[in-house]
Amino acid sequence: MSADLEGHLRAAMRDETVQVAAGPNLAGAVRERFRRHRRRRRAAAGAAVAVLVVASSTGLTLARSGADTAEIRPARPSPATAPVAVTTPVGAATPVTVTTGAAGTVFPPASGRDVGGVGVTWLPAGMSSAGPSAAALSPFTPGALAYRSDFQTMAGGRVGFVAVTAQWGNVPTLAAVEDDMRAAQPQRTFARTTVRGRSALLTRMDAKEEFSLVWIERDGLVLDVAAGTPVSEDDMRRVAEELTVGSRPRVDPSLDRAVRAAVAQVFTGGTSTGRTLAAVENGEELAPGLERHRAQHPGLARTLRVTVHEVAPRDATHAAASISLTYTDPTMPLFEVRGDSITDRGRPATYDALAVLVRTGKGWQVSRDTFCQLALGVCPLATNRPSPAAAPSTSHPS
Repeated sequence: MSADLEGHLRAAMRDETVQVAAGPNLAGAVRERFRRHRRRRRAAAGAAVAVLVVASSTGLTLARSGADTAEIRPARPSPATAPVAVTTPVGAATPVTVTTGAAGTVFPPASGRDVGGVGVTWLPAGMSSAGPSAAALSPFTPGALAYRSDFQTMAGGRVGFVAVTAQWGNVPTLAAVEDDMRAAQPQRTFARTTVRGRSALLTRMDAKEEFSLVWIERDGLVLDVAAGTPVSEDDMRRVAEELTVGSRPRVDPSLDRAVRAAVAQVFTGGTSTGRTLAAVENGEELAPGLERHRAQHPGLARTLRVTVHEVAPRDATHAAASISLTYTDPTMPLFEVRGDSITDRGRPATYDALAVLVRTGKGWQVSRDTFCQLALGVCPLATNRPSPAAAPSTSHPS
């Protein structure tokens, strides 16, 4: 192992372990590792340097296929049982409407109550939103995006949480969801129940006093409500029962085309350095690093291909895309982590990731954070750090 490789590996590990002190950021990273575990039909590519790493809404995570899964949660406080009033803070954005049948319910974007067209109408008292709902990689379907909102409260040094996730489109069967969760977390228990008149999974992690409800609301929509003690199971069930379901969020065709074009320009082998970086936010200064990276890994530079599965807006200036990256390069070892052992698999790679895009004065561009996290070794190490915009975890790392 070269000195450069060792240095980059140490830096990547240091970036990862920094999150231990950050709590929610580390939990988000664990969720990303679980996604990769569930997609075992794909080759998980993860190299120590100059290799692809997942760029999720929570930042940098190293690829680990088949790794042991874990849940990481802060302690939680006691919630009250009264509903929470939804208010629009001074200077907040204009509320949006979630259409629910004949009536519409208005939620301020910052409230997090609009989870991709699913309205959260009731929460235990004292809970506040961790931020607007955002599209991220789905815990249920490879290549899909899901919307997620997190709510939390603090009291006496403990943190309570409720998390709501909604995925539209191609959704698995409830039996397939259960199989994947059992394989990833054998310590979790499962029981069948009903929610909103539909068959559902009630899952428990007794050691952590966490639980969740997962069900197929209707064709093309799977929902997950998660919570943990001292938020009660009855509270979690009430959150689920009082959800209001509207329509799948519409993606403007012009946004979809622009995002797909930018992603393809950045992650297609054979594209010149200048053209690649023209589609990266503030990418001009990264030219020396990209040239060096391509010289070291010519197979990657030549064979890299990207598939864009889904696109969704996050706000007026940000969008998310679920992507798969493929390449063949014998100079880039692939690592499979099993327990404490790392095996060089040395074969072609297909890798799922989340790309965040930013609308700048030059149009839609791949965010610098996404590019640097997906091309570790191209950017200066100071830029290979997790984004500060991190989401808390759910009751299962999905």
